[in-house]
Amino acid sequence: MISGLLMIFIGLYMIIRPNGFLTVVISAFGIYLIIDGVRTMLAVQRLREMLGVRIRGLSTGKALLNMIAGIITVIIAIAAPSLIPTVLVYIIALAFLITGCVDLADLIFLSRSSVQYGGLGLETVLSFVFAIILFLFPNFLTGVVMTLFAAILFASGALMLYGAISAIVYGGRLRKQSEMR
Repeated sequence: MISGLLMIFIGLYMIIRPNGFLTVVISAFGIYLIIDGVRTMLAVQRLREMLGVRIRGLSTGKALLNMIAGIITVIIAIAAPSLIPTVLVYIIALAFLITGCVDLADLIFLSRSSVQYGGLGLETVLSFVFAIILFLFPNFLTGVVMTLFAAILFASGALMLYGAISAIVYGGRLRKQSEMR
């Protein structure tokens, strides 16, 4: 019941104050970029140790750019949230584009070696897709996605609340029946 009420509250909050919620979401994305940069640096180090070659170039540059973009994203989201729909969306789109290009170069390099590259292909495609969407539709984050996400949260919360109330009513009926016996 509490989860349902919380989801309804968050959904309504997103509808009423989308900019405040967007600030939190964008800040979280900035933190993700920083973490992704660190993860990439660690992966480059492991590959270098495994292959015994220097492969720092592109991947290290991508990692550093992601960390810088993440820091800028968090600072702008907190200090100047009015810039989210314009400047920040393009910074994020650029980060996705750079990530896609570097991941593509890494895929080509890794496909020529015997190293397993797991989900890097999917990450590459998704990076390009997100970059294209954000470059072509910069208001996508503040418009469609936020409204759709708020509606899904609100509806899910309402369903959870209905389920909790139904369970309480059903439990009460079962208790009454067991007391009568």
